Amino acid sequence: MIVHLAILLKAPRAGFVKTRLAAEIGEQHALRLYRLMAGRALAALKASGHPATIWYTPVEAQPEIRRWVGTEWDLRAQASGDLGVRLSVAARAVQLGSLWICVGGDCPEFSEGHLHLAIEALQRHSVVLGPTVDGGYYLVGGRVPLPDIFSGMPWSTDRLLEATRRRLGDAGVPWSELPVLRDVDTAADARASGLLT
Repeated sequence: MIVHLAILLKAPRAGFVKTRLAAEIGEQHALRLYRLMAGRALAALKASGHPATIWYTPVEAQPEIRRWVGTEWDLRAQASGDLGVRLSVAARAVQLGSLWICVGGDCPEFSEGHLHLAIEALQRHSVVLGPTVDGGYYLVGGRVPLPDIFSGMPWSTDRLLEATRRRLGDAGVPWSELPVLRDVDTAADARASGLLT
């Protein structure tokens, strides 16, 4: 079974990535950690053997992204709009009925094993979520078209995961959740993940 994988990444530019973290530890150090975390996520996607697309921003950054990740990745520019719009467009880019999973690039504990768990979960459930410690998620997936879990959501807040659960429950959509992991937005997150001492 083929599963279409996606990851949303920003061009690796100082001052453009991990801005909250950069305010605490400096732009160059935050950029280094971003590249490290995104590299781990990309390695997990590649090891899975499933086709994967990097959705990048800003739109003019394709040559920069290509130099960073190499020539073997499918690259597409992210849509304009909030994270929900960008996720919706990425999900709609695959054929109806396909399995689709999107992961974040800032969760250092994420591994190929989590992808396998997500794929297994989608054999029994319509949607899979990978919860984060801060109330969001590091992974979302399902069979396309997914239920409406992307529009009008409280993105970048600690209410996102609960709002997603509530919407799935209200719609009667069965879902599964993976182990809770920590994404890195602050110096405290980076220390808890072993990226800073």
